[in-house]
Amino acid sequence: MMGFGQRIIDFSLVLIFLFVYFSLPVSAQEPIKNRQYASATLVIYNQNVANSRKLAAYYAGKRNIPFENLIGLKCSAEEIITRSEYQRTIQEPLRKQFDANGWWERKEDAQGNLRAVHIKMKFVAIIFGMPLKVESSVSKDSKQKSSTNLGPGNNDAASIDSEIACLSMDLPKLRGATGNPYFRSTDRGGTPDILLTSRIDGPNYVTAKRLIDDAITVEESGLWGMALIDIANLAKEKGVAYKIGDDWLETCSSFYRKAGIPTLVDRFSNRFPKGYPLGKDIILYFGWYTQNAQGPFADPSFQFKRGAVAAHIHSYSASTLRTTLKNWSGPLLSRGACAVLGNVYEPFLQMSTHLDLFNARLLAGFTFAEAGWIATPVFSWMQVMVGDPLYQPFIIKSEIEAGQDDDFKAFRMAVLRWASEPKQLISNLDKATDSLKSGKILESTGLYMMSEKKYKDADEFFKRASLLYTNSEDQLRICLLRAQGKMRVGDKGSGMEILSKAVKDFKGTPGIDAVKSIADQMSKE
Repeated sequence: MMGFGQRIIDFSLVLIFLFVYFSLPVSAQEPIKNRQYASATLVIYNQNVANSRKLAAYYAGKRNIPFENLIGLKCSAEEIITRSEYQRTIQEPLRKQFDANGWWERKEDAQGNLRAVHIKMKFVAIIFGMPLKVESSVSKDSKQKSSTNLGPGNNDAASIDSEIACLSMDLPKLRGATGNPYFRSTDRGGTPDILLTSRIDGPNYVTAKRLIDDAITVEESGLWGMALIDIANLAKEKGVAYKIGDDWLETCSSFYRKAGIPTLVDRFSNRFPKGYPLGKDIILYFGWYTQNAQGPFADPSFQFKRGAVAAHIHSYSASTLRTTLKNWSGPLLSRGACAVLGNVYEPFLQMSTHLDLFNARLLAGFTFAEAGWIATPVFSWMQVMVGDPLYQPFIIKSEIEAGQDDDFKAFRMAVLRWASEPKQLISNLDKATDSLKSGKILESTGLYMMSEKKYKDADEFFKRASLLYTNSEDQLRICLLRAQGKMRVGDKGSGMEILSKAVKDFKGTPGIDAVKSIADQMSKE
């Protein structure tokens, strides 16, 4: 338990906290939209890392989290620690804090194990500087497989976040995962015996701090833009067991269509090539299945739109966060993503976060941590969520303000209002286009038509969008979308002709190599 002496040691944290809070504008000091969660949010930082202490105070000030909800632990500054280290420096100190502060009530279950029947704290923000994962306790000298290859019933490796999530479950030493009672829930705020963890972390302190600022800023205006889905078709190559990943992504695409979010879907077996002209409006990215970031996501010049949510399915996507190039989670964060899902070790597909369920809850206005844990079937396992746990990118608002992102606002509102009346939908989108002189609305409508498999109509909208676009990046993307539409109706020749013309017309333009790469892929289909 943190005593008076420890409070004195952490007096510098109090000063940082007060400075951040009172330096905010008056409006920023007012309770935010998810203010009902602020008093139920725990902030855990590493006392041995100065920037961890600093960021904890900054986050608490921004989210109006009571100072007494900040807990400093003296633990390793390394990303990976042993299970005994976890128990000694994180698990037991936290349990003592919960007991001493009356943050939970625990009773024995039918098996004689302690579990919480009531818990005051619901959310946990794990701050930059805290360890990331627990290594397997299996002896490296034994003849057993390494911790990264052990089966789900024999592995006690896990993410720190997943262990803290089931802090109240005083279970026997775990070898493998334990079931998540919040899985598939439609309720907010978790269940009495779990903590909704997420970490504010990244390749460096600056990136981690940005996650806080981006989340709060975007909640004020809403998240508006385009989605990107990269389907891998792995069932063809690796077997039917991999079909579930593509099914998740197909379902996400369907959700976005119904939500009025224009979605670019890639169904080639290869990933998006480097230089693909994505533009500056990507707010959602979900794809799979390569070990390291590639294509646009390995290019420092590419940036997500502020507030973006992203994940790339891979067993070791979050093996380390202290990188801008290795694996996926670090690179996605360094490219501007605000909230990212990942795995620290092999989770096995069915036991990883179900992306379709995650997106369903996120789009319904749930917080990032709620959506993430509702979509994750197990605890004490490999998942990690990187971002502000209270982030609500799709919080439902009664009024939508004009003035910024009007193209995407007009499109989304039109789809939500007139999706069941196609003629009325198109008529109103045409009016919005004329009013805003917007190629984005036309491109979004073309993508919507493609999702409805109305490829001829989609092509007409794409051609109209190209006439309004003046940027070569946007025009190249339209060429790629038109070619893809031609392929979908079996007109490969016309698709290749569009790309061949684009190579000539935009010679030397950034992104032309991506057009050539797509043309090569199409020629092999």
